[in-house]
Amino acid sequence: MKYLLLSLLSLTLSLGTIAQSTDEEMKTKEVNDSILQARNLVVPGTFNAERALIQLFPGRFYQRDKKLVINWTCSSCKAIAYEDANGDMTDPKFPFENGVATRLINEMDFRDASGKAYKVISFNHSEFDADGLQMVRFQGGVLGLAKFVLTDEGWKLRMFTPVIGGFGSFSQAPAPKPLQIGEDQYAFVVRHSNGAGGDAYYATSYLVAGINGVYKVIMSAPDVEKANDPASGWTYSIATDGDKKQFRDIVITIKGTWVQDDAEVLPKELLPLVKGKAKGQFTAIQKFVYNGRYYTQQGAATVSVK
Repeated sequence: MKYLLLSLLSLTLSLGTIAQSTDEEMKTKEVNDSILQARNLVVPGTFNAERALIQLFPGRFYQRDKKLVINWTCSSCKAIAYEDANGDMTDPKFPFENGVATRLINEMDFRDASGKAYKVISFNHSEFDADGLQMVRFQGGVLGLAKFVLTDEGWKLRMFTPVIGGFGSFSQAPAPKPLQIGEDQYAFVVRHSNGAGGDAYYATSYLVAGINGVYKVIMSAPDVEKANDPASGWTYSIATDGDKKQFRDIVITIKGTWVQDDAEVLPKELLPLVKGKAKGQFTAIQKFVYNGRYYTQQGAATVSVK
């Protein structure tokens, strides 16, 4: 108990000085390999996402642009291979050799049917930079998730996956958005979008869910959005269908405008309808079904054009 109180006091004092660390050149702190492992961790009192992140990644922390940045290195950590959705990196591994900068992305609240409260925080890892820069367009931010449940002791860590994959651009992963896919079962929609400067941006919609105690990608739907092109573009929405207790069917609805140059990225079911036409409007509805390991598209997309 004495050790716990001292630890909490130290953490409280440290949090109180974050705002003072705004102009100095940042440094990293060496941590041990437990930083990437599941562990017994409790956030006491009112949940604070930044405090929880510091307990998960107890590196050297700073305030940059009014946001917490935690810098750390781990020479004893076993490198974890991961996939970057941009596809430009060769055999990416985590933690980064020259250090890691970890930032909070968002905090999400849930309650199950019994009323038990949960918090899920998402966080972004990028390569350490002393000035806090994130400069590489085609390098995604490494996304991680941590789930906490409210107990008599406080907010107890229930599920922790520090590395899910790389998403987004300039080493900045997009904010996950919750989607209920079953009774007391939530997944997280991750919209990955990127493109060269001045070119069109295409988005892939990923679905991340907890399977056997680990968060992982269980669905991907490519080219569901096109932006940054005055000639054509489309957006998408995602929803569940049916009343399955777990892993309900997923429906993606894509709507927008097309031109002839879009033929390679439009849903294949549209091609006979747009052949010989210069441009138009379209709607495509895709259904995805869980096969016990992954969501796959079931049948042909339902399409229409104007």
